Amino acid sequence: MTDFVPAQTSVPDWLMTYCRQLADVHYGRRLSRMHVHMLQSFLAYEPWKANPPFAWRQARVPRSFGENGRQGSGLGWVPMNMTLPADLYLQTKAAIEIINMNDGALTRDVSLRTFLYTMVVWWCSVVYPYSGPGIIGD
Repeated sequence: MTDFVPAQTSVPDWLMTYCRQLADVHYGRRLSRMHVHMLQSFLAYEPWKANPPFAWRQARVPRSFGENGRQGSGLGWVPMNMTLPADLYLQTKAAIEIINMNDGALTRDVSLRTFLYTMVVWWCSVVYPYSGPGIIGD
């Protein structure tokens, strides 16, 4: 039996909608299945090593609603919760450690949240290019 680990990033709400549509069409309506394939592919292709490298994208924290009204900077951003096989999660954490050791002087430290958001942007701009009204970027 495979153990699973939760992981989270956040994405613009329109990008979440697009990911759900991709999962509906290509993964039998299983977003979790797509997350696993997306992460396996991202780790296999290592687009951050390409020439030119695929740039790291910083995920915004979704805007929360507090007692004083709206807070945070991520208006239009939603959490993307993933449940990943434990071995794939550990492989991802190891890749992040290597990236931060090798690229630490050149880039900011890459967090799990940044790694996963960049993976989603890569998936939706390279593997299944999005051609809708939203802009994929930082």
